[in-house]
Amino acid sequence: MDGDGKALSRELQGLRQRLLDTGTRNRLIHVNRDNKRANCLNIVNEESDHIHRILRVEGRKMRFKAIEEDAAEEQDELLLAAPEVEEAPVSQERLTDRFLETKLGPEQLARRLLKMSGAARTAEEEQGVNVLYLALGFLQWKESASSDMIREAPLLLLPVDLVREKRGSTFSVLGRDDDVTANLPLAKRLSADFGVILPGLDEIEAEGWTPSAYFEEVRAAVSGQPGWALDENGMQMGFFSFAKHLMHRDLDPENWPEGTFSDNPLLGGLLTEGFPEGAALFAPGERLDARLDPKDIIQVVDADSSQTRVIEEVRAGASLVVQGPPGTGKSQTITNIIAAAAHDGKRVLFVAEKMAALSVVHDRLEKTGLGAICLELHSRQANKKSVLHEIDRTLRARPGQSEGADGQELRGVRDRLNEICDLLHSPLGHTGDTPYGALAEIIRFTGRGTRPLQNLQEGFEGLDGDARAAALDAINRYAEAREGVGGGESHPFRHAGRHDLQPIDLSRLDADIAPAAAALSRLDERAGEIAALARRVPPQRFAEADALAAALDLLAAPPEGLEELAETLLEASDSARLSEALDAGAHWAEAHRGVEARFVHAAWSAEAERIHQALARGRASWWSRTFGGF
Repeated sequence: MDGDGKALSRELQGLRQRLLDTGTRNRLIHVNRDNKRANCLNIVNEESDHIHRILRVEGRKMRFKAIEEDAAEEQDELLLAAPEVEEAPVSQERLTDRFLETKLGPEQLARRLLKMSGAARTAEEEQGVNVLYLALGFLQWKESASSDMIREAPLLLLPVDLVREKRGSTFSVLGRDDDVTANLPLAKRLSADFGVILPGLDEIEAEGWTPSAYFEEVRAAVSGQPGWALDENGMQMGFFSFAKHLMHRDLDPENWPEGTFSDNPLLGGLLTEGFPEGAALFAPGERLDARLDPKDIIQVVDADSSQTRVIEEVRAGASLVVQGPPGTGKSQTITNIIAAAAHDGKRVLFVAEKMAALSVVHDRLEKTGLGAICLELHSRQANKKSVLHEIDRTLRARPGQSEGADGQELRGVRDRLNEICDLLHSPLGHTGDTPYGALAEIIRFTGRGTRPLQNLQEGFEGLDGDARAAALDAINRYAEAREGVGGGESHPFRHAGRHDLQPIDLSRLDADIAPAAAALSRLDERAGEIAALARRVPPQRFAEADALAAALDLLAAPPEGLEELAETLLEASDSARLSEALDAGAHWAEAHRGVEARFVHAAWSAEAERIHQALARGRASWWSRTFGGF
């Protein structure tokens, strides 16, 4: 092994060690079985060999049994502190039945199982691995001989499923097809700290194997440790994660042929040496059609030019990183890369942190008819039986005989499409505009509600970009000027009908316009004085002067009793509460006028409470039921 190979081996070994968490916060190193609030379930009065035989060997389901009464939540701490009472020996019948006994009440047990079932399902859907296990046997150990803290660690972990029964909505437990697992982190911790070597993993589940036989070997291995003990029938169903531990085992060089890791250029590039910066397959701005023949492009789902570049770079052997926010087509690109690799006779290992990412790509390959090339190793259905079945199905599948695509026909279609694209993006004449750009502008104005112009070409065919900019500037200046003088009904000369006045007519207008202008000035001055007295802003338009005049008319003939309040109302005219009260009064007056003809005058001051009961009795009377409204 050369220097680079040794450096790679050291780096890989360091990464492997970081995968193992051997601290006491890891539930595989220490489990607090006295915690009744944890998201786990302690099993009592059972034997490990019997449970293993029913769930694993015979493949039958077991049900849960609550052997205590439901306790109030506030009593939990008292229950934890209560003195233990020596229990009577458990009968052999209870040890060999198909019930798993728990020290919970029926309602507490049901809630705990429902919560654990949901958590297990969510974890498997998101990560693609099972984390629910039934721990069989616990090693009680100390970190030092003088320590008073007893640690408890599970020894064997049996993978299980919680199955909801249709009758009664109760839960049963069923063993999975996955292997029974020994506690690898515990073995590493005990080996490093105490030199204790736990039994090998290869012996687990050999023919005739039983948990008790394994526990005997563990008892012999730890016999020299003072204060250590073994609870071989201690059981707990809970969540234990083995994903990193399985990676640790898979990356052990002892399990691979010599040189597999140290001579692997991909691992060397990722961990130590890096990758050389090679020339890109496509130059910036280069058209793909100039380099790629349509019959050589392998794509089973749609791909744009950027995605096609990535696909062809990978096919050419480049190592690269593709980044992009959600919805930019990464899963489509991966689907096409896998399909192209299969076409080129290559193998692909597709991994992802989330199960959803794997499912999206797998579903796309299934829909394109490439499900036979996929082997699911990381899903809810991926057990030994299903994996072997999928391998057999793929080996038996006969590839269809494809006649292949006519390269000449594909090139002809591509060239016609490119011709249309070139026409859309080619400038027209000396204007510099393209049909695509013109269509985009029309769509933009249409989206703003602008009416389309008729005969658009007339008068515009000679305009280039500069002339169009000058015309647009003139239009903008006209719009600003029109906004200043007003337009339509707001223009001061909207009623003028004569447009051919002679000089003598214009001179006569001065005598007519001067008095009107003077009257307008006096009106404006007087309106300002009145507004100042009323503590209002002087009117700027005739409409505002009209509103001020209407207010003066109201003050000239106020309702009875308003004279004394008028000054106060004017002083508080800016109050929001006064505005709300005035609006409410206006609405009431409008409603009053609308129904005034239907009521006599005395009805407005009558007390309705006195006649309410009589009216209510009338609605329920025989007359009302017979003749309708009463």
